[in-house]
Amino acid sequence: MKYLIFDAGPIISLAMSGMLPVLEKLKGVFKGEFILTPQAKYEVVNRPMKIKKYKLEAIQVKNMIDRGIFKMSSTVVPDQKLEKEMKRIMKLANGVLRTVETGEKIKIIHDGESASLAFSRLCGAENVIVIDERTTRLLSEAPKSLKKLMERKLHTTLRDELSLLEGFKDFKFIRSPELLFIAYKKNLIPIKKSKDLLDALLYGVKFKGAAISSAEIEGMKKLV
Repeated sequence: MKYLIFDAGPIISLAMSGMLPVLEKLKGVFKGEFILTPQAKYEVVNRPMKIKKYKLEAIQVKNMIDRGIFKMSSTVVPDQKLEKEMKRIMKLANGVLRTVETGEKIKIIHDGESASLAFSRLCGAENVIVIDERTTRLLSEAPKSLKKLMERKLHTTLRDELSLLEGFKDFKFIRSPELLFIAYKKNLIPIKKSKDLLDALLYGVKFKGAAISSAEIEGMKKLV
């Protein structure tokens, strides 16, 4: 079994771009399951269901859960076990950077991201985390770059214990623009292929919150 583990951000970006039907088509060709943790479900269903501006998207995602497009993580890993590992990961990740002046810990990840990481760690199968948020990916892929990013954001010097992140190296990630790129290549977009279409798809989710640079997008377009 293989799993795609969805953070809330990509689902929100795809929903706001009208791309949830494309996500469903991707599920049809993926030889595995799309997984949603309770923490991600809260962000994409429970909370927006109470906000009229986002209620329609919440209903659409709930419908995908009801029809089995998304499976809840509890079908594989019990919620209590997931939450215990989630808290462990969050405590570790949020303790590796501190301010030099006061020693205050810098919060890097929240419940949703840490739950995805926890499921990845516990599921016992090949998996990829679908996440658009940059800092969580940098924890695994480039911790030193994360430190520089946070120093720029906070306008302060940080001290680190990045050696604590040794166990984060094995996580694998993909972003919503890359999912759309795959859908485009597999002819799953119900619009005639064109350079304009691919451009619109990739920049559409970028401007909805996906952390991807224009240079990366232009590079992806050259691969077609």
